[in-house]
Amino acid sequence: MNNMVVWFDIPVKNLKRAMEFYRKMLDVELQKMEQPVPMAMFPFGPGVASGALVESREISPSKQGATVYLNGGKDLAGPLSKVEAAGGKVLQKKTAIGEHGFIAYFEDTEGNRVGLHSMN
Repeated sequence: MNNMVVWFDIPVKNLKRAMEFYRKMLDVELQKMEQPVPMAMFPFGPGVASGALVESREISPSKQGATVYLNGGKDLAGPLSKVEAAGGKVLQKKTAIGEHGFIAYFEDTEGNRVGLHSMN
């Protein structure tokens, strides 16, 4: 197996607000779907893990638990610089993790703690 992670859900309280936050921060368009619950899929391609924002009473946004790391592109400083203007909060600035690149953490408009990763 090449990739053990294939999908993730990020719980949201307000799908429209969350879609706007991630669109502004990551400069991506999410595909809205209504099945089985209201959700918006991040762009993906074959062999690449992806996921969705999910509005459901069964899951709640959280700063505890597993952390999803989104691709910060060539330099995560770019999307990280847009977090606050998009309505979120930077929790940890860009931090080197040796040969594995860089990470940072932010809180989205829904109250989730989410990570960013880049090699530069």
